Amino acid sequence: MDMRTTAFVPRVLALISAIARTPLWVTIVGAVSTLTLVAVALTLFSDGMSSEGLNSGRMAFSFVALLTLAFVLFTTPAITDRVRDQIGAKGVIDSLVIALTVAGSLVLAAVPAGAWAVLATGVDFSVWLPAVGALAIEILVVVALVGVSFGTIARTGVATAVAYSAISSLIVIPLLTLSAVAFMPGIEQRVTVRQMDWPEDQNEIDPTTGYPRNPVCNSSRVDTQMFPAYNRVWAVAPIVPFTLVSEAVAPEVVEWEATNYGSTYAESAPIDLFSTLALTSRQMQLQIETKLSINECDALDETGEPYVDYYSGPSDKTVLETTDSGFAVGLLGQGVIVSAWIAGMLIVPRLRRRP
Repeated sequence: MDMRTTAFVPRVLALISAIARTPLWVTIVGAVSTLTLVAVALTLFSDGMSSEGLNSGRMAFSFVALLTLAFVLFTTPAITDRVRDQIGAKGVIDSLVIALTVAGSLVLAAVPAGAWAVLATGVDFSVWLPAVGALAIEILVVVALVGVSFGTIARTGVATAVAYSAISSLIVIPLLTLSAVAFMPGIEQRVTVRQMDWPEDQNEIDPTTGYPRNPVCNSSRVDTQMFPAYNRVWAVAPIVPFTLVSEAVAPEVVEWEATNYGSTYAESAPIDLFSTLALTSRQMQLQIETKLSINECDALDETGEPYVDYYSGPSDKTVLETTDSGFAVGLLGQGVIVSAWIAGMLIVPRLRRRP
């Protein structure tokens, strides 16, 4: 059948029928459905998710969304390749229809697992709706890259390689940028530490606290440490599709009190995978403190503990309160990269055809 001479509706139906007859598509759809259901079951029935403050349904839903996104990103080109060869489809429109149908069917295969996760604990629409919307955007990105590559490049192997390269670049470019920054001269942090002198006379130790009655801080040192200047390139992190989808959802952390050596302090952790990726991305926005001062005598006088003032980095709550979502920036970055790839796919074949 010559797809170029067939009416649009029959052509679309023929393409959908060809997809349904493709063994690779059947296998991948089955894998998506099975793995997402297994992920939800393992999460909902996990003993670790029964702690106070955690939402097992939200965690399960984040697993489903990101797992489905991974399948869409890395299997759509391969399935499109098989279908196009099988039916003889050519041109951008046919390729776009195939890619959209393939990617959409993978999402539909994950709907039962996603619905189970949402209904299990009543996940609010403010969580799943933005995630679904961002996932839809990523589907359109994949469809555009795959459709244009297969529609403009005649050689199947080359079209597949270009499609995978374009999709992978959304992950590789940010990671290479961050890796380069990690090996470049960073920001020096100087920490002035004044440690408490412990008296030799045990009578000067307060038996109630176990610390000196009249502490003296004479010893002093300056510690230096280099940190990568991620705050200068933080905007590349949300370009990664997994991070972009996560940034679409307002991150949350669960807090609890922990005890160590008799001291009680606050601990926190992201509530799901969305929050984990979003917090990791947002931490890069923070400026590194270049000068810090730690005085054990002052800490003892103010809090009754000489060691509580040691700096261990911003808490999750601080990160949330002092940073903004990188969704818009990541979407803009993706738009630039995708536009560059599509422009190249459209221009290069035409230049090669010139005498």
